[in-house]
Amino acid sequence: MRLVLPVFLPALASAILLVCSAAGARAVNDSDIETLISHKLMPAMLGEDNIGGVAVAVRIEGRTLFFNRGVADMTSRRPITSDSLFNIGSVRKLLEATILAQAVQRGELKFEDPVAKYVTELQRGGAIRKVTLGQLASHTSGLLLPTDHPPWPTKHYTLADFIHVLNAWMPEPGQAPGRQRVYTHAGYVLLQLALERRLGMPIGKLFAQRMLDPLGMHETVLPENPHNGTRAPLPGAVQGYGEDGEPIGVPGNQQGYYEFPGTGQLFSSARDLAA
Repeated sequence: MRLVLPVFLPALASAILLVCSAAGARAVNDSDIETLISHKLMPAMLGEDNIGGVAVAVRIEGRTLFFNRGVADMTSRRPITSDSLFNIGSVRKLLEATILAQAVQRGELKFEDPVAKYVTELQRGGAIRKVTLGQLASHTSGLLLPTDHPPWPTKHYTLADFIHVLNAWMPEPGQAPGRQRVYTHAGYVLLQLALERRLGMPIGKLFAQRMLDPLGMHETVLPENPHNGTRAPLPGAVQGYGEDGEPIGVPGNQQGYYEFPGTGQLFSSARDLAA
């Protein structure tokens, strides 16, 4: 038996996915899960970690259970629900990797295809021409840019800036595309561009057409433009807070280093991600 628990933390404007395995002679019933969540998980996060509210979805033996505690906004005291929208951060990468895998199954492209085959501006580059779609998806390209690690840069990339940096990129000494595993956000931004170019539509429409609509994930949204403190709140989104307890922008705030369409962060709910 496997318990799959998407856990959403609005006070930190983040989301994590916990996958727990449980083995035993007897089946786990709903009251066991209620005890685990209410007496173990919730108190630890709401207390020790100073989280304002938590949404938990448990998928177990063909059924889904939801548990919600706390508030989505410290000021209004708006309660957390299973439909509250959270910035799910790098969980977005799961959707892009799945779209890539589906496209391979359909014969639309191959894992071994060089990314420069579709992002043709990279054909003038050096090492980046050897990077494949499969390497980008599996974090084995070796690609590492200043936007991937601290100290975080102050510069944001337009598409032209991004292409320029990629064409000039060189792997670290001893590394080469396909030789190592290095977690990279930039690699998935590049994978997004390749998918858009090959499949002929923006990533938001690809998400909707190939994953969200078939799964009935109608609350999940990729805002067209980054939200910050000067923009309107995203309806239904939780308010994010920094470690100092101060709000980060408005509900629906996004953070990132890329200033071109499709590079924002997805917002989703416990109910949608349970799907």
